[in-house]
Amino acid sequence: MKFHILITEDDENVANGLSDILKSYGYQVSVSDNSADTIEILNRENIALVILDVCLGEDSGYDLCKKIREFSDVPILFLTGCSSELELIRGFQVGGDDYVTKPFRMQELLVRMQAILRRSSLNKGEYYQSGELYYNHFTHQMIKGKEALPLTSVELKIAVLLLKSWPNTITRKDLLYHVWDNDFQFVEENTLNVNVSRLRDKLGTFEEAPYITTIRGVGYRWAVSVKRYQKPC
Repeated sequence: MKFHILITEDDENVANGLSDILKSYGYQVSVSDNSADTIEILNRENIALVILDVCLGEDSGYDLCKKIREFSDVPILFLTGCSSELELIRGFQVGGDDYVTKPFRMQELLVRMQAILRRSSLNKGEYYQSGELYYNHFTHQMIKGKEALPLTSVELKIAVLLLKSWPNTITRKDLLYHVWDNDFQFVEENTLNVNVSRLRDKLGTFEEAPYITTIRGVGYRWAVSVKRYQKPC
């Protein structure tokens, strides 16, 4: 499963650079530099997230956001060179979901993107199937066969984060942050190792391969292909 990201940015160097980086993380990417093309792409493609520059030459990112909201609830992440409170509030008022202030760190943008995509998936009530496993958002259960696996809350969080992020790798730091929230800095690294190991045992294997693989020196990745549905499998 690849999330399709639309970048609307009139600076060609910024757009192409951002596109190359997102593709390297496993995202499918389309690029537009104006309002008309952006709307055309949204009507044609299944876009998961729009990264929208506030300043688009003669166009306004805020005005474009309002136009998009007339026909779509696609998540919108603003790129803005202004950090004033009034401008940030304006972005939310016209229908934006989050913002990143230029110049931005790529890791911050990726984390914010992942958070938006995760919330969007929850709101759509999606179901995931991978190998012999099924995950149901409404019941918060990981099903294998006809039985719900006895996962702890921590194990389930880890499994769901990796499942939704397939085929991308999640760093150890990101897992710690998203599973333990503000307390992550007080969690010993071995705690994550232990929980992943127990989770692997409970998930079992698919075609003799584990569902979760370790990417040495980086983190973990869900290793079995994932399908996403809008209704139960």
